[in-house]
Amino acid sequence: MIDRLRSGVAAGALAGLAYGLFTWLVASPLVHHLEHLASHGGNHGHDVAPAVGETTMAVVSAGGGVLWGVLLGVTFGVAYHLFEPALPGGVLKPYVLAGTGFLTVSVAPWTVLPPATPGMEPLYGTSLRVPLYLGLIVLGGLVAATSVLGYVRASRTRGRGAGILVASLPLAALGLLSVVAPPTLAGGSAPAELSAAFRWLVGFSQAGLWTLIAVAFSRFDQRVGRRGAGSPTATARGAD
Repeated sequence: MIDRLRSGVAAGALAGLAYGLFTWLVASPLVHHLEHLASHGGNHGHDVAPAVGETTMAVVSAGGGVLWGVLLGVTFGVAYHLFEPALPGGVLKPYVLAGTGFLTVSVAPWTVLPPATPGMEPLYGTSLRVPLYLGLIVLGGLVAATSVLGYVRASRTRGRGAGILVASLPLAALGLLSVVAPPTLAGGSAPAELSAAFRWLVGFSQAGLWTLIAVAFSRFDQRVGRRGAGSPTATARGAD
């Protein structure tokens, strides 16, 4: 448990640093541009110098990314220790868990509460949005668990193809939720293509963060496993 927690922290810190740099170099300039469009309607004659310096922005972005990555890494390490026996995929188990985490924390809430493009305002107050967001995270966890368990059981009895089909059914049901859910955002003057690009950027950045956590965690966990296998205690147990 402690070894996997340490692996999760280290993996989360590395992935979070990369995510923070990405936010500073790519996402923040795009957000600034969208905010400019929302404020001035694309009139470039009203450019205003940023209120926060470049160095401060870099530190805030990198630090926030590291903290977010460490939080996800800790959660990842604990979840992997608890649910690793039930996960399919063999050596791909960390990636399966990363996919379920991305589905739970990001995809499920976005079906009803998509990322807000700068200039858009929520239609509902925080008293409704916060419980709804937490409820969607719980729903995402249930969908992820149902999909994984469905794949395991169906693949054992009817083959991998049937397992993939059964696993996709809860995901399709979650996708339908985004179609029937009422709008939760209004306003915004940015072009539709730019707003769509911003949302895709947010989605890919979060998916990349989870992927980096899975890659780094897998490497750290393998090192811990090899070190533990070569320890005197493990050798004595093997001799027994």
